[in-house]
Amino acid sequence: EPMLKELEDKLRQNHAAWTEDRLWDAFAQVTPAKVKGRSQAGRFADLVALVRFALEQQPVLKPFADSVHERFNEWLMDKAQAGITFSPDQLAWLNLIRGHIATSCSIETDDFDYAPFAQQGGLGRAHQLFGNDLPQLLEELNDVLVA
Repeated sequence: EPMLKELEDKLRQNHAAWTEDRLWDAFAQVTPAKVKGRSQAGRFADLVALVRFALEQQPVLKPFADSVHERFNEWLMDKAQAGITFSPDQLAWLNLIRGHIATSCSIETDDFDYAPFAQQGGLGRAHQLFGNDLPQLLEELNDVLVA
């Protein structure tokens, strides 16, 4: 996240007109078939999508949150195929975690001190639901969803 903020600041310093919106719109004009929508909630995270598209690391420019949602669904299917299931409460938390990653590009245990996690019991509740697997789970979700 700090690296994205630094990139955003450098873009603004060196090229004041290069906002995320203008870059997104420019790609939409040049390659309209490869640009899909735009999110409002994850605008900061969309810098990741812009950079990856510009570097040709992804074939289509779409909101970062869309990619996170797709990867999350694939991850859940992989877990199910491996015989790993989640309770409804765990799934609710996993969806909160997915949403946080979609807008912030990562999640750490400190994030559980803030909304929406704090309202759901915070870090203590996360530990109740996932036990000692929590650190590994967060690391895995950070790796898989941001990949």
